[in-house]
Amino acid sequence: MATYLKLPFSNHQNYVEIKLTCSEGPYNNTAAATAGSDAEIVCCVDVSGSMSGSPINNVCEVLRDIYQRTQKDYRLFTYNTQTDVKRTLKILSERNENLQASGGTSFASIFNAIKDYLLQNASIKKSITFIFMTDGQDNEPNGPALQKSIQMLKLMLSGMTNSPPITFHVIGFGEVNDIFLNQIRTFGTRQGVFRYSTESKELQNNFNDMFEYALSVRQFTIKFLNGKTYTANNIDNETVGFLMNDDDDLSTITELTLIDDKSATTQFPLAPMKDIRAIHLLHALNLIQPENEEQVKSIQTSLNDIKITNSKNFAERLEAEQIYKEIDQRMMEYRQLFTQLKMTQVPERVKLQLSALRHDPLFANTQRKKKLELRVYKNVDYFKKTDISGILQGYKDSITPDAWQKIKEQKQDWVDTYSSEDIYEIMRKSTDNILCLGIFVHRDEEAISNPAKGLKLLKMTNTIISYDSFINGMNLAKNNQQAQGQFTTLNDLYSISGALVDEQINAVIPLYINDEHMKRIRILEGIWLGYLYTLDSCGYDKQQEVALLKLLYEIIQQRTNTQRQKQIVVELERVCRFIVDESQGFKTAEQFGEKTYEKLLKRLPIGNTEEYDLSIPLMIGYLRNDLTSVLVPIYYEYLRQEYLKKYSKNSMTVKTIVENLVYGCNAKHSPTTTSSTNNSNTSINNNLPDFIEESFINYFHDRSSPPILLTSEMITKLNCTRVIHEEVEMNYIKILLLPLPDFIRTMLNLCQIDEDYIEKHLDYNTLRYELLITFYYMIYSDTNSGKLLNLPKKENILSIIDSRLQSEKEPVISHYSWENVRLAISAALNCKTLEGFAGIMCKYCPDRSDGLFSAIFLQLLESYDKNEGDTDGTATKKEKLMALLKNQISTKTSTKVIYNDMDQCDSIPSFDEALRSLRQFIDEKKVEDVALQNRGRLVVYCRRTLWEDRQCRRKRNYRYFLNPFYGDSF
Repeated sequence: MATYLKLPFSNHQNYVEIKLTCSEGPYNNTAAATAGSDAEIVCCVDVSGSMSGSPINNVCEVLRDIYQRTQKDYRLFTYNTQTDVKRTLKILSERNENLQASGGTSFASIFNAIKDYLLQNASIKKSITFIFMTDGQDNEPNGPALQKSIQMLKLMLSGMTNSPPITFHVIGFGEVNDIFLNQIRTFGTRQGVFRYSTESKELQNNFNDMFEYALSVRQFTIKFLNGKTYTANNIDNETVGFLMNDDDDLSTITELTLIDDKSATTQFPLAPMKDIRAIHLLHALNLIQPENEEQVKSIQTSLNDIKITNSKNFAERLEAEQIYKEIDQRMMEYRQLFTQLKMTQVPERVKLQLSALRHDPLFANTQRKKKLELRVYKNVDYFKKTDISGILQGYKDSITPDAWQKIKEQKQDWVDTYSSEDIYEIMRKSTDNILCLGIFVHRDEEAISNPAKGLKLLKMTNTIISYDSFINGMNLAKNNQQAQGQFTTLNDLYSISGALVDEQINAVIPLYINDEHMKRIRILEGIWLGYLYTLDSCGYDKQQEVALLKLLYEIIQQRTNTQRQKQIVVELERVCRFIVDESQGFKTAEQFGEKTYEKLLKRLPIGNTEEYDLSIPLMIGYLRNDLTSVLVPIYYEYLRQEYLKKYSKNSMTVKTIVENLVYGCNAKHSPTTTSSTNNSNTSINNNLPDFIEESFINYFHDRSSPPILLTSEMITKLNCTRVIHEEVEMNYIKILLLPLPDFIRTMLNLCQIDEDYIEKHLDYNTLRYELLITFYYMIYSDTNSGKLLNLPKKENILSIIDSRLQSEKEPVISHYSWENVRLAISAALNCKTLEGFAGIMCKYCPDRSDGLFSAIFLQLLESYDKNEGDTDGTATKKEKLMALLKNQISTKTSTKVIYNDMDQCDSIPSFDEALRSLRQFIDEKKVEDVALQNRGRLVVYCRRTLWEDRQCRRKRNYRYFLNPFYGDSF
């Protein structure tokens, strides 16, 4: 069946739509399934010098991806001043080497190559599509060689009109000429389409768009009885739509003939369209290419008048919403470009963007805007496969007379402010409309990826509005703003008026009201949540179900004590309670949903706790009527979050807090002298025995695991017999408590719970444990999330932290024999692993400032760039020196610091140059001792004895700054 309608802003122009899949139609569309399967596609890629770097790398990447997806060996022509026609996408993919871009550009070369290819394949009965890409202009744009090549190519193509179609699609990038590229896309026997990129990363999207289009497009010829002929492209295999000229009168024409790209002919009856819905008007508007700003305004005005809620079913409504947004966005881009065309000198880029925009509707089914792209496709696919309309109709049909009567009794309380329809009329009139509360929110781009953080309630209202009224009103508000030349984005605050004079609305949340209404809300949950957080009905993500609880808290926080607002909040709570108790999306949300809530109750560590909005678990407990069970765990987590923000990693203040928690505030340190002897019985030549190195690796990861000693030591150290203070010092712990935050106070007041409830129910032994986890494991030790999975239990946490604190500050060795020094130096220089090296340095050079450290550091610096022979699997001297300077090594699971009292340095610019300069500095100054420190700046402290002053043996000190590297004295 073929039908037509008059365009809304024109009394003459018609839109004709032919239903290919209509059950009563005579057209057989089985050929559509193989559209493009027998087409030959040739990529023509510019590899001139201006394409080097990111542009050619991006092109190669997308062409490999296309081959992997299609597994078809499409030809690849590359050209600069010469053309190479021997490559294919398969060769490019298998060699895994990017094309080399160099030289100038000769379009004559590629046009001649295309002409030769067509001549050689003239007998092949396949359509041929060239995807022609360039980023520049010809070396001789007006030269005879180019003109002749174009003439010869056109001459040959003019003789192939009866052959399968030949098409040139064009991708322009950077500084190209609009007129020339549009000329290329008309070379073929069928006109091609045009895409333009200003950034190299856009090339990938454009190549993907072109391939998808080339593989799926079908061209139809439509003939009327009055002799008029039109062409139309189709890629959805369902409808063929096209616009007719203003002077065509269809009132007397009752039939048309459709000829497809296989030359199959089908007769269709033609009649005026009777049931004109939003989708038909949008299909028509989508085909219009405005020529000036006035036509853009006319299209926008017509768009304002379309109510997308006027749809046959829910799937059609979703499609209408997407097309509506695409047209809306495109018209704004047209307006911006037409404004720029009014300038005296129009940049070529503006002309190119305008040309590309005219072809944009053709790619509407193969592209969606970036951040929502995958999510929108996934949700659209779900909505298409799920008979939402059928489910909703079934719910409506199943409502009993008694249930309808109960709904009717709610009429007075729940009325749509805009349509004046009450809850009974809304549910009787439609299957998919729901009644909501209007609110005013602020959204930013983070609402897409982190909905709890990206959306904030600005104001709660008393406005009750149906979802259909809200969507129609918001579309009108958005278009009115754009009609004034304002570009709309996710965080714009365009809105509609509420019930009261000062009320604004730009979001809605459904109200429970009754069980039958809640059934609709449940089925439509992905739609209204997606729009709430992303302004896209297909933008649903299950994290939005978690974020909704934060929004409910903000509503409770802002509500007044009027009876009406209390009534509204109760209905919102019932919706959220259903989500918490029944929704699989909430239960399976990866972040901060049911799984995180259970961890909180069990007091298991929560990854990324700083991002956890604690109003969410508070609302879960409230909605489950179990608020008191979660108050204390939330307060513990609140303390953790605040202290993580307050204190820096590895700080001495935090260490003092930990010591006070373990030993009490009055613990004293007393010096003691001990001695120990070498227990390895091992001499070290060029290799450290594996069992010794293994002991130092273990020591590096766990200071309570003593390594095999290499030296005889006379040690002065702090008394290691500090006694754990088993009794909790409540007065000290109370100092660490923080006042209750407002979000907890709000819920205590709402539930009429005493504000001192948490304080009364604190277990100070548990609180001590929580504080130790926070201060020692999460702040002082900077434990990664993997280690947080194996935290000690409350019964043994004091002894474990005690052993680590006792061994943390290594003893200061007061006496070395030369043999001792030689052993330690040899062990450090010859150990095979960085972990073993780090263990030795932590054990014997804890302060990075004594003679042993100086000897190791200076030897590493002297020989780090010398050839060490076969070092496969063995840490090199350069790697060891780099580890010391950066204060970190990479283990199998993470990056770990060597010294806790020194900052890390992630990178040292010009590393080799810096080390050579330091080596020269040390040689020139005759440095004898060095020390290393990094507290925001990486510094090597150097010292030498001034022997000319023999009586006092004065020392001369220097500082050498490695980032940037320069030296001074002090």
